[in-house]
Amino acid sequence: MMGKNPELLGDIPCGNTVAITGIDDYLLKTGTITSIDMQESHPIRSMKYSVAAVYRVAVKAKNAADLPKLQKGLTKLIKSDPLLKVDLEETGEIVLAGSGELHIEICVNDLRAYAQCEIIVSDPIVTYKETITQEVTEPLLTKSANKHNRLFGTSAPLQQELTEKIESEEIDPNGDPKTRAEKLAK
Repeated sequence: MMGKNPELLGDIPCGNTVAITGIDDYLLKTGTITSIDMQESHPIRSMKYSVAAVYRVAVKAKNAADLPKLQKGLTKLIKSDPLLKVDLEETGEIVLAGSGELHIEICVNDLRAYAQCEIIVSDPIVTYKETITQEVTEPLLTKSANKHNRLFGTSAPLQQELTEKIESEEIDPNGDPKTRAEKLAK
């Protein structure tokens, strides 16, 4: 929100863009605010982006005492950038994931401005994923490191329906294993 000074308004006609202060405790990224009854109102749907968060960096406060400042800065950054993904790893590392080097560079600069503290940024981590394009019908052999165990297997690409369910998060890889197994068995 950038403007000369805030103004109180009684109403805002359709088609205008306004900034509302004090609402950030209730909305994380996007939402629809209306004075009309819920059954009659039409919420504005959030945008779907076709870019994936593949460029990742870890951030941490240079001083451990500045961690609350970093957390407040991250809260502001998450609200301001709809494409940014922030993950807290099991190791306690805070990872920013974005669509590319420039995107993450801008996010880190914004984070420094929001947090008002020194931040250490790791070297970038670019996610690399492989896939199978053709079915392998002939069983292939692999052996364990000590050569005592043999494993035979075949492979095939995932069905289009399954990949769509994973992308729409109907099947959640981080969710309850029992629920996921039930959905995969269908």
